[in-house]
Amino acid sequence: MKVTPLAFESFGVRSMATFIETDQKILVDPGTSLGPKRFGLPPWKTEFDALYETRAKIQEHAKIADIITISHYHHDHFTPFSLGRFLDSSPKYAEEIYRGKKLFIKNPESKINKSQQKRAKEFLKNLKGINRDITYSDGNSVEVGDTLIEFSNPLPHGPERSRLGFLVTMTIKWNGESIMHASDVQGPISEDTKKFILDENPDMLILSGPPIYLLGFALSKEDIDNARENLIEITQEIPKVVVDHHLLRDLRCFDFIKSLQEQTKNEVIMASQLIDAEPNLLEAHRKEFYLED
Repeated sequence: MKVTPLAFESFGVRSMATFIETDQKILVDPGTSLGPKRFGLPPWKTEFDALYETRAKIQEHAKIADIITISHYHHDHFTPFSLGRFLDSSPKYAEEIYRGKKLFIKNPESKINKSQQKRAKEFLKNLKGINRDITYSDGNSVEVGDTLIEFSNPLPHGPERSRLGFLVTMTIKWNGESIMHASDVQGPISEDTKKFILDENPDMLILSGPPIYLLGFALSKEDIDNARENLIEITQEIPKVVVDHHLLRDLRCFDFIKSLQEQTKNEVIMASQLIDAEPNLLEAHRKEFYLED
């Protein structure tokens, strides 16, 4: 399988957009966005440059994709028809992504919080007349060509009982290989999510690390410690683990990842390193950009 990361925090934006090629071309979580406020500051101009560049990559790969999957309805994981402040998007841009594709999306009516349910309802409304090849993915599996795609039941967005709702992971199996894309599991913090990942036992795992920048606010030290211990166990069992997204919004991510690498002989990297590029953290440096101006 060929894996191409399109947009992640290691590319300077909030996203986990990934393009995976088997005998099918699969675009996973086609969204990219910026944190509207960080350190009390709006995005810096280099962040907008990264946003436009990653959007172009998503649009380019959407043109050749057979399948598009959406794990949940946060704006860094799907492209709605209007993105609002800082991120205005024309309906035409979204149409070009979704038209004519097989869509596998999180069920908008089950295991979902109110804000995501509202976004999902608007999203489906706008898809009418553009695409009706839509399957709710939760707990389902589908074989397309020689490719098997297995979707998890809804898992918590981070810790159990998270107010941020639920998401669906996916595992792609083809030609004796397997890749799991575990969206906003945030570590995983959840013990049940860790067990699910280990039971799946993919050859490669792509997941979001814990949002250590929220320590003391939305998350406790216990949450972060749980995520670290769970990740150590995962990296000891799975040959290649890509840790990115929430974790890379804080410069302490490098020490965190190093601590994982020291605990395993397996490969632990950031998404940009899949294409031999150095991580380009922008949101984590936002305060410095303003101080240097």
